[in-house]
Amino acid sequence: MSIRRLVRVCGIVVLVAAGALVAFAQSDLDPNSRARLPYLKRADLDEKAQRVYDTLPGRGQDGVLRGPLAFAAYNPGVAQALFALHNAAVDEGTLDARTRELAILVACREVNYSFEWNGHEQAGLKAGLDAKLIAVVHDSGPLTGLADKDAMVIRFGRQLFHDHKVDSPTFAKAVELLGKRGVMDMVAVMNTYAVSGFYAIAVDEHMPPGRPELKSTR
Repeated sequence: MSIRRLVRVCGIVVLVAAGALVAFAQSDLDPNSRARLPYLKRADLDEKAQRVYDTLPGRGQDGVLRGPLAFAAYNPGVAQALFALHNAAVDEGTLDARTRELAILVACREVNYSFEWNGHEQAGLKAGLDAKLIAVVHDSGPLTGLADKDAMVIRFGRQLFHDHKVDSPTFAKAVELLGKRGVMDMVAVMNTYAVSGFYAIAVDEHMPPGRPELKSTR
């Protein structure tokens, strides 16, 4: 066998082996949830858990819970608490819709949370976010040329989730633009979406065909 042919054969073997490893790695995914855990069914829950189930978003007429709380609901009390946190942060918070949607997108981008990104990308556009600004968030792009408030929200989220430290100038700018309560409301909004994203990471949730997956840019 020639050296060239040997190299070619070895390359094919490596590719086949790599494909097999990928297939094996994904063999633990449930075909319906496209994650490591199946969706919960109301019929499989006890009476107390069913009462919580009946208050959660994402429950379908088929008796299956989908959506951002699908996997947190394995502990119904946790799902209920996360839903309450979401309502307090979003419905009772002081952020305007545009700033709130930007904060949500930043949090989703930083934890690669595809499920909520796909929904809030359109919500952000409706709230007044420019497609170019969303692209900066999506691509982890530079903040040069952005409006002060937009740059602050993105910088704050990147430092919070990526650097695990918010520096003094960024915090001071956030207080200047949002007020003290507004900054804490922004943290709450980012936090509630990031927590759901952590569940998606743990169960390796994949998007259905036609819906893009966020990939790490760092």
